[in-house]
Amino acid sequence: MTNLVAHWDRRAESYDETPGNSLTHEQAAAWRSLLAEVYPVRTGRLLDIGCGTGTYSLLLAELGFDVHGVDTSQRMIERARAKALGRGAGPAVTFSALAAQDVGGRYDAVFSRNMLWTVADPGRLAEVVREQTTQSAVWVAVETVWDGRPKGDFQEAGKDLPGFGGWHPNVLRDEFARHGFARTTWSSISNRSDLATEDKDIHVLFRVSR
Repeated sequence: MTNLVAHWDRRAESYDETPGNSLTHEQAAAWRSLLAEVYPVRTGRLLDIGCGTGTYSLLLAELGFDVHGVDTSQRMIERARAKALGRGAGPAVTFSALAAQDVGGRYDAVFSRNMLWTVADPGRLAEVVREQTTQSAVWVAVETVWDGRPKGDFQEAGKDLPGFGGWHPNVLRDEFARHGFARTTWSSISNRSDLATEDKDIHVLFRVSR
């Protein structure tokens, strides 16, 4: 885990230059529309796990949530706070340098993006999310599946991650179910040209609930 945190600390400065980590106005509008469809209620407290520089936390706040974005990288959190301040986001968005299991309180919704492949045991994270959410909470998890082995910056950080390259959606569905989330649907969003990023990876959106 230490290697992975150090990796994201190093990446924080250039993180938004990677497609999908920052959004054009058109992409932001498309994501806003999609997220409005998958969250039946868009009020209350939302936990954004692995929030990075806060791009999607700010978008979710625009939908009406009170958002708490958490990330294990202090440098990512610093950039997220600066971004929120620059956009005048106000108290609807807060950021903390925390792992998900260290978050207190109870949440009405959860969001995560490209985070599950970075944990060795997604079932343990599902258990943490169940403990921290209300009975009616919806967790929207966006994940990427790609063909690759750890190399470059990831050679050290990724070698101990069994999910590197992305978990198969059925694996995640089964893990969610084992930890109290009986209703999980998933679909590829790679064919959405308005959400497209400059890669040939498979982007999958999960909607997870009890």
